[in-house]
Amino acid sequence: MLYDIIIRLLGAIGLTLLINTNGITTISVVMSVCVFLLMEISVIVNTKIIYSILTAIPFILTGGYLVSVGADNLLINFALILILASFTVISILLYNKMTFYKHDLHRTRDDSIELEEMLKSKNKALLMEQDQQVHLATLAERNRIAREIHDNVGHLLSRGILLLGAIITVNKDETIAPQLKMLSDTLDESMEKMRSSVHDLHDDSIDLKKNIDEILGELKSFTVNTELDLDEALPTEVKLSIIGILKESITNILKHSNGDSVAVILHQNNSFCTISITDNGTLTPEQKARISTEGYDGIGLTNIKNRASSLGGEAYFYLNDGFTVFARLPFENKRG
Repeated sequence: MLYDIIIRLLGAIGLTLLINTNGITTISVVMSVCVFLLMEISVIVNTKIIYSILTAIPFILTGGYLVSVGADNLLINFALILILASFTVISILLYNKMTFYKHDLHRTRDDSIELEEMLKSKNKALLMEQDQQVHLATLAERNRIAREIHDNVGHLLSRGILLLGAIITVNKDETIAPQLKMLSDTLDESMEKMRSSVHDLHDDSIDLKKNIDEILGELKSFTVNTELDLDEALPTEVKLSIIGILKESITNILKHSNGDSVAVILHQNNSFCTISITDNGTLTPEQKARISTEGYDGIGLTNIKNRASSLGGEAYFYLNDGFTVFARLPFENKRG
């Protein structure tokens, strides 16, 4: 806007000089002020038609004033007015064109920044997907190794322990009895450590998100909304309980619910996690009465309560706006 004001200021100065060519009078001063004000006021007008009219009026008033006072060299004065008008109009048009290109450049830059952010987001999602694939492959390999150790090494150790037990039973030489006992203890310790290692390998390989996705994938005819807090690692027994409770709940929904949407929410805290599974199906008064009095027909809801109580937690069933399974599962925080 500053350049527009300067352009109009220069035009107003030129018109003021022409108005006062034949002498400075009260009328010429008033005309000069009016021309100046009209030229500058037109800057703040947003309507294009009024903008053009206010820009043209000062030149028309200047020409009319020169004719009314009988100024000398009217042709030269009109030529100068025309030159000033052309200069002002061309300058304004060039300024507007420059402003348009400037805005277009800014818009292009903003679009470029937005596209760059989208590209970064896509690249981040791709890297996360690649990391997930590597993680899944790693878990599968750990499962395979645990299975190999259990099936092969475990079998050989078990056979060795049985054979050694038979040898100890039939052995009559007391001089080698201590050595055989030591060997037996060593094999027993090896078996225990092998079982512990296999157990740890397998437990760490439980992928909670993958299991949840697989279970929810059974709800093909339902709209599924999830809010899953899976940032922190959970103890194995809690993972297994979450998977079991979710599986029982989804099985009940598939068998009994007449709804069309399911919401699953999993939240974690420092010492406990909560999971809720809600569907928008309706229940008969008889079903509500049985659930309220814990007179369940099947074992699904009982299993859910048992899984929660086995960890020292609780499970509740809510009957408002559909059917909700809610479980609170405490665990010992060994992280940090």
